[in-house]
Amino acid sequence: MSLIKEMIRKAQEEKYAFGTFDTSNLEVSQGIARAAEVKNMSAMIGVTESAVAYAGFLPLVNLVNGIITESKADLVLHLDHGKDPKFVKRCIDEGFKSVMIDASMNELEKNIEITKNIVTYAHKKGVIVQAELGKIPRMKSSIEEGTTLKQMEKTDPDEIEEFVEKTGVDTLAVIVGNIHGMYKPEGNPHLDFDLLYNLRKKVAIPFVLHGGSGTPSEDVKRAIKDYGIINVNIDTEIRVAFVGGFSDFCISGQMATDPRKVLAISRDEVQKIVEKKIDLFRCDK
Repeated sequence: MSLIKEMIRKAQEEKYAFGTFDTSNLEVSQGIARAAEVKNMSAMIGVTESAVAYAGFLPLVNLVNGIITESKADLVLHLDHGKDPKFVKRCIDEGFKSVMIDASMNELEKNIEITKNIVTYAHKKGVIVQAELGKIPRMKSSIEEGTTLKQMEKTDPDEIEEFVEKTGVDTLAVIVGNIHGMYKPEGNPHLDFDLLYNLRKKVAIPFVLHGGSGTPSEDVKRAIKDYGIINVNIDTEIRVAFVGGFSDFCISGQMATDPRKVLAISRDEVQKIVEKKIDLFRCDK
């Protein structure tokens, strides 16, 4: 059994979740790996198409793979929100162990068609596939409640059985009130547990929760313990931690001619937030 399949099996059996923590550079990747080592917990390090556009495909992928190879933790390279099927297939060919094909912007039948194509391609090479059903909105920053949220299309219980059966996908990102990004505390949308319950009754497939940066901690714990969420994605809080560490150094008035001194502070802040999330995802472990 591959490492990622074992990670999923164990999370299902023991009712906890492992994190997918997105990266775009060396220091973030190191912070994630170090946190996983300290907590003795498996995790996925996620890259996105935008991260590749920033850093370059081979520079970023080789960097993350090098950290994974040297790490004492069980880490898996994952493609997060791959929207271009050609790009997703390149990731599969280049050794990713887990990929997400996000065709959720399409109508159901087209989403099924695109996802099934990737699943067929990936499974021939022993790669697992995550998909998304429904449309998850993204908060850019502190946006007033009710603007971007209106764009949300929650996962439809009447569609989920057909989608899972026809695609053969391994894990599914469900939209149950979760959003990408951060938002005002007074505008925090809580998870729709009635919907999550109805979705879980329809299928046994492992669920993934995106938008973990903004979702209230108690909602995350409940979703993991009671509704089969085995994987939670974190990106925005990692970015905030990284930039915050850098900003605090600059505000302090300290002088540094070695960028490593400053970036090490940002790396440590990433490690702290990832450790905190790992503790949250383990629930009672």
